[in-house]
Amino acid sequence: MASSPGNKIEHRLDREQFQTVLQAFKATRITDRLLILDAFLSVEKHVTIFELAEIISARHPELLDEAFLQETMGMFCQFGFARRLNFDNKETLYEHLHLGKHHDHLICTKCGVIQEFRDDILEDRQLGIADSYNFHPLQHKTEIYGLCSKCLLLRQPSLPLYMAAIGERVKITDIMGGREVKRRLTDMGLIVGADIEVISSDPAGPQVVIVNDSRLALGAGVAQKIMVSHAGHRRDTGKDTG
Repeated sequence: MASSPGNKIEHRLDREQFQTVLQAFKATRITDRLLILDAFLSVEKHVTIFELAEIISARHPELLDEAFLQETMGMFCQFGFARRLNFDNKETLYEHLHLGKHHDHLICTKCGVIQEFRDDILEDRQLGIADSYNFHPLQHKTEIYGLCSKCLLLRQPSLPLYMAAIGERVKITDIMGGREVKRRLTDMGLIVGADIEVISSDPAGPQVVIVNDSRLALGAGVAQKIMVSHAGHRRDTGKDTG
């Protein structure tokens, strides 16, 4: 993604400031570290060390040294030029740390896309909550996990329970199988119309869900027989978008 004129000015200032900090700390290989910073700032998205290494390999193959790259990325974070992000079930990511520009993240648990957002009302509310407890906040982060708009569009109206995303709230639309299967599931509270929240979904083990405020461990065979549809917000919101 191309940088805007404003970003280019900001990146130039970041480069100058990073060079000044490196010189103050009497760091080694300052020129090489600045080239790595240039590569990092050229990408307007969250990147892994592996992705950054690919960019550097294309531009400056002589700098492709994993230990040196890790050390330099550590300096970026230490000196306030980058932020290390550790989202659930994802490899460590790095993003630019733009001064005075705090933002939060929406993370799709299906495709992994990460979307940045800022909401001034949310920011003010968090500061108000801290103040009500006489607490002085230093930093914070908000991560909202769910399904992005593209993944929602790809979803079928109804799908087997085992295909539902972790953290998703779904509603049972049908139960496949004979009378005995349906009777056994009914005894567990798994009936058409019931709300389910998916806690874990491990292909190698049972799927853990919440039904009627109880946790249930369902085998893959059972989870395949339960057809569900997306039911909107998480159960603790008290809302349902349908």
